[in-house]
Amino acid sequence: MMKKRFLSFASVLILLLAGNLLTAGKSDGAVLLDRVVAAVNDEIITWSELRKAIELDSRELLSGLTGEEREKKIKELEKPFLNKLIDMKLQLQEARKMRFNVSASEVDDAVNDIKRKYNLTDETLDNSLRKEGLTLQEYRTNLSDQILLLKVINYNVKSKVFISDKAIEEYYKANIGKFQKDEKVRIMQIFFALPADDSKKAAIEAKAQDIIQRIQKGEDFAKLAAEYSENPDRESVWDIGYIKRGGLFKEVEGAAFSLKPGENSKPFWSSAGLHIIKVVDRTGADVGKAREEIKSILFEEAFNLKLDEWIKELRETAYIEITLNN
Repeated sequence: MMKKRFLSFASVLILLLAGNLLTAGKSDGAVLLDRVVAAVNDEIITWSELRKAIELDSRELLSGLTGEEREKKIKELEKPFLNKLIDMKLQLQEARKMRFNVSASEVDDAVNDIKRKYNLTDETLDNSLRKEGLTLQEYRTNLSDQILLLKVINYNVKSKVFISDKAIEEYYKANIGKFQKDEKVRIMQIFFALPADDSKKAAIEAKAQDIIQRIQKGEDFAKLAAEYSENPDRESVWDIGYIKRGGLFKEVEGAAFSLKPGENSKPFWSSAGLHIIKVVDRTGADVGKAREEIKSILFEEAFNLKLDEWIKELRETAYIEITLNN
């Protein structure tokens, strides 16, 4: 999943509860009465905009704090939040420079989507906005900005991220334990108990080779297992069922997890005896089933890196003056 820095439409639209809001519609008089905390090219950010962003986005962090304690926490959050607002201003300015725009119908669709998803009526939406100190028009302006951000980020960042099959496979190999923790295989085996006399091992191995030849000629593995496996309760020894890593002898486990469904092993010895195993089924993560999860992880890493690089480029060519502590 993408982190909060790259918002889906659902998370963008729930900004009535949390989000980075750039308050719209301030009159010149209001700006004069407010304190400018930063200039970003030909636009400004006021202290009231910064405070509103902090209060909305840090609601849980500020919950229960009052008076001086609350103001102290807000003061701690001012610089990181101001940087977020500067970055947002730069991205919106770039979007407009590139002639991206948002139509009224797109904003209508966004509002309707959030109403459907959270079962809101016009009245309940309006009440929620009022509790946050927002008018519907301010909210629509904020949504328009967020949609505009999505468009410019999609074009300049997301569209340039590509995750190769090779990268996915390399990540899987490097993190194989993470993806195999729930992996299981169902196996059948033909088993010969370890003889007390080592001289009898050669005869067992010869019998096993004969069985392998019969399997290769098409004879049914289960029938051969039922016929030859050595155990008073034969079915329990040849039809093992599903196993996971760490559940059996390491030799059996190593062979089982190296085979694909339908494949059988060559004869091999363990401390218990000689085994020929066949993998009937495989469940859990393998590189194929884990592919989408890995791709999502790698995409997020690459996306965040490119986003940081792009914002850095925007900052390097912009005029930014911060007067927060002046």
